[in-house]
Amino acid sequence: MIAAIEDAIIRRLGEAGLPYLRTVATYGGELDGDARQVVRAFPAVWVAFKGEGDPAPVGTSRTVWHVPATWVVLVAARNLRNEAATRKGDAVQVGTYQMLEDVRALLMCQDFTEQGAAQGLEMDPLRPGRTRSLYNGRLQDQGVSVYAQEWHTRYPLRLPAPPLDPATPPGAPLPQLAAVGLRYHLQPDDGEADAVDLLTLQQGRN
Repeated sequence: MIAAIEDAIIRRLGEAGLPYLRTVATYGGELDGDARQVVRAFPAVWVAFKGEGDPAPVGTSRTVWHVPATWVVLVAARNLRNEAATRKGDAVQVGTYQMLEDVRALLMCQDFTEQGAAQGLEMDPLRPGRTRSLYNGRLQDQGVSVYAQEWHTRYPLRLPAPPLDPATPPGAPLPQLAAVGLRYHLQPDDGEADAVDLLTLQQGRN
């Protein structure tokens, strides 16, 4: 699911057709490399997986856990005029403020329904988090601005069904069914049964 969500974010940003973008990609430490090479990729948007929080069980069966997860979207721009123009833009080049606004418009409340199945990815819609400045200043005789914004979601982690008892040989008859437990869930479902029935089956009757 981590890779699926990350790919969906990149695809959403890349297919939006923002005319000023030169780079849309996963972040691989580009800002730590050769400054002359890095600025050639600007204006750039990079996506990085930040991490996950503690999963929380859904219901008492603990077969489904909700996992909070966070991605970071970095926007970077340059301008030959000055540092302020890298943030605010000018008549020729976009600034990081406008880039942040465009990214927010594209990712806000997205579960990427239009990119996948009819119901989208199995995740909570993206919600924006903290934004912080990574760099604002002069670099290689030009202004450079880089901001990073967090994006939060939550997805279900489902435990696999337990394997069959290895002591039971293939083709062996199954134990006789003596009762059936029924659980009723009202919508919206919170993972807990709203009512339970136990039906005891009478043996030896056709």
